[in-house]
Amino acid sequence: MQNHSLFNGLISTALGLSALCPTAALALGLVDYTASTTLTLSLSTSSVNQDFGTVHIQPVNATGWELRVRSTQGGALRHSSHPSTIPYTLSVDGIQVGSLASGNDTTVLTGSTLSCLPLIGCTLAVRATISTDNVARTPAGSYSDTLVFTLVDQQL
Repeated sequence: MQNHSLFNGLISTALGLSALCPTAALALGLVDYTASTTLTLSLSTSSVNQDFGTVHIQPVNATGWELRVRSTQGGALRHSSHPSTIPYTLSVDGIQVGSLASGNDTTVLTGSTLSCLPLIGCTLAVRATISTDNVARTPAGSYSDTLVFTLVDQQL
């Protein structure tokens, strides 16, 4: 039985916009991603819907925002010392994200699909679906990917 130790790498977050004056900075939306701890996949356990952590968004207004994500490894967990990868699909708040293969930003949710109170914000589960068939074809070891979430204010 092979065990695969997976670590969801360092996660960057970005503000919805940049501002030149300090008072304008108070109007920025915030996004904060908390990665899950190391998880282990084995051929004997189901790999569907692995916990990848949570993302907390705090938009400037309830409906005029867009949450985007990109994967630095193109939607795959990359082995730390071998060219092997394990592809996965990502979902946020139960909604499957489009393809991460390009490495470009992909829209996850918008204020028109989820209303999120500006001062309180929303905390959303981030999960990945990983096929046990994909795990079976890779060497054991540590795998990682970096997710970058960006919250964009659409009302500007």
